[in-house]
Amino acid sequence: MFNGIITAETLTAMVAICLVAIATYMRLRPHRRRRSRRKAEYSSWASSAQQRPRLVVDRTTPPAPDLSDPAQQMHAIAQMEFECTPILNQEESRLLPLLDSVTGDLQAGHRVMAQTSLGELIRPKATSGTSDERSAAFASINSKRLDFAIIDSDGRLVVAIEYQGSGHFQGNAFMRDAVKREAIRRAGIAYVEVEQDFDPALLRQRITGLLNPSGPAAAPSALQRRAAIRARASASSAATWPGTAAARSASMTSIKRNSSHQSHISLSNAETRSK
Repeated sequence: MFNGIITAETLTAMVAICLVAIATYMRLRPHRRRRSRRKAEYSSWASSAQQRPRLVVDRTTPPAPDLSDPAQQMHAIAQMEFECTPILNQEESRLLPLLDSVTGDLQAGHRVMAQTSLGELIRPKATSGTSDERSAAFASINSKRLDFAIIDSDGRLVVAIEYQGSGHFQGNAFMRDAVKREAIRRAGIAYVEVEQDFDPALLRQRITGLLNPSGPAAAPSALQRRAAIRARASASSAATWPGTAAARSASMTSIKRNSSHQSHISLSNAETRSK
């Protein structure tokens, strides 16, 4: 009887354990199936879709300095040593003395400037376009530079000069020149492109015509002044004979006439002696 009671309690405990195990299994089994189903669905479309690249941040690389901050700018230059550099290259340097000579001969207050920011010389008109459009147009030219700029006595640009050397045909230099050319054209300013094999005399004549289109009121060049001095010296040496050219011609005629008369008298005397 005791053994029968123990056996019944054991069976009851075993049944209870089995029920708990079954309940636990049934509780966990649907959750596992749901997760596996979601994974299968994700795999079905993820295999054909393009995966986004993962952004890997290198924590060892320091962030780039903010160079719009003057303190960062000071920190950047404090670590460097600087040196002077020529503002013009060897090819462009040939052109500067000629332009200085042209402006100096005109004596009209013109000045030649080199490598000048285009944004310091022209700007969009206040009545042209919207504020955003004017800002975009100015930003497009502000970083551009002119090889040479001739300004008048009021400091306004009158002639823009670009030297088309070997560096002007590299990369996107053609498009940069096109931007400058169009902006200067819209400002109504003369634009001159100088080739490598330029003729100094023709270039001088062209620049002079642009700076002084009214006519030959310009002062003579140095070569012309020297030629005029030589001509005056020759004229003064030829003028040692007194009188004007007409007087000198009359004197020569009188001398010839007197020589002819003296020859006639000599011939008459010779005939008289022979008789």
